[in-house]
Amino acid sequence: MIQEILENKQDYASLLCESDPNINLVENYLRDGRLFAYFENNEPISFIVVKETNDTTLEIKNVLTLEKYRGRGLAKALIQYVENLYKNKTTYLIGTANSSITNMLIYTKLGYTYSHKIENYFIDYYPQEIYENGMQAVDLMYFKKSLSN
Repeated sequence: MIQEILENKQDYASLLCESDPNINLVENYLRDGRLFAYFENNEPISFIVVKETNDTTLEIKNVLTLEKYRGRGLAKALIQYVENLYKNKTTYLIGTANSSITNMLIYTKLGYTYSHKIENYFIDYYPQEIYENGMQAVDLMYFKKSLSN
């Protein structure tokens, strides 16, 4: 079951740092965005944070599934839930590191296409180097899904 977490959103900040290791950024978008979770046995096991950029655009700021629950399509379910909830939007954005190959594949399968990148984002805004898949996270890669209402 998916539902919004309305109270004590900031309590999830350190957990969300597993997928975004900059606590300041996480706290900022938790404050300004909406946090949804997939619950199993009354426990949240997968999370998504979204923020309305403007009247037409929604940005997905963070997607995290706890490690032991990965591979079950929970992140996909959360993304689709949010897209359905925000049907009034015509553009959905989601960013990930250049080193996050699995994320890029998931987003592409969900109909997102490469939009643009912010060069050196993970060098400029993160205190420690991030490595995954044998590569350093350097650029923030944005993927976009556009719909016509």
